[in-house]
Amino acid sequence: MRVFITGVTGPVGSALADYLVTQPNLEVHAFKRWRSDTRPIDHLHGQLILHEGDIEDAFSVDHAIAQAAPDRIYHLAAQSYPSASWNAPAATLRTNIEGTVNVLEAVRRHCPQARIHLPGSAAEYGRVRPEDTPITEEHPLRPTSPYGVSKVALELTGLQYHDSYGLHVVVTRSFIHVGPHQNDRCSIQTFCQQMARIEAGAQPPILAVGNLDAYRDYTHTTDVSRALWMVLDQCPPGQVYNLCSNYAARIGDIVTMVREHGRVPATVEIDPARLRPSDEPILVGDNRKLCQATGWQPQIDIAQIVRELLDYWRSRTTS
Repeated sequence: MRVFITGVTGPVGSALADYLVTQPNLEVHAFKRWRSDTRPIDHLHGQLILHEGDIEDAFSVDHAIAQAAPDRIYHLAAQSYPSASWNAPAATLRTNIEGTVNVLEAVRRHCPQARIHLPGSAAEYGRVRPEDTPITEEHPLRPTSPYGVSKVALELTGLQYHDSYGLHVVVTRSFIHVGPHQNDRCSIQTFCQQMARIEAGAQPPILAVGNLDAYRDYTHTTDVSRALWMVLDQCPPGQVYNLCSNYAARIGDIVTMVREHGRVPATVEIDPARLRPSDEPILVGDNRKLCQATGWQPQIDIAQIVRELLDYWRSRTTS
């Protein structure tokens, strides 16, 4: 079986590649940008067949998929950060929507029997009242960021290609996925990175934070990788599944965990620059539909995530 991953150098893409190379009888193809940092996949040298291009370049996407002729496709290349979408809304829409169309068109031309995974997002739900959580797949979509809008359009595009052309498309609405090889735009990553820098004497003993009262649903990329394999293996096409832990952690409590596991004391200060123009107070998903369809369950909890990410940033931080 041939598998094709876009966005392979990202945190989920690289974790998925790690998982797939351990599976028997798989030929793993990966699509990356020319300028992407390859460190997350350098240890897989010789185990991946790399294709270079840009997800916004229809020709390079078409050429790569034609060459790979995959049986399964995980389309993970994206502008993946709601915070960045406020500064670059047009680029976010272009990457996430046009890039998806490029993949689907290439599949339609070259391998229409392939199974395709598309990554939606919890940001599609927007503001949700606490009494409406955990959020099910039937909840109305009311995104409050350009990123969330782009993911709604991505999802609807994929489902349209399923309905119009019969493509085997399955969508996951991903809540927050965290793990190694992720940059510092995710809040939990920024806290762990700052603590590692404080321990190394590279910054004053102050953790700069944003909204501490938001609640978020975190899933480790290792758990996500197992789920993605099961999604294309077992879930019927033309449907949407929440991919989440079913547990909401308060951001302030995560900061407390980081301080408790830190090796030196640190104080906390609100940084106005880290506050978003619009911020959902709670995002926690109901994962029963996915669990019932596949038997999947997350195995790594938030405490283990914090410990692992602290060690990861310590390994990358110098004084």
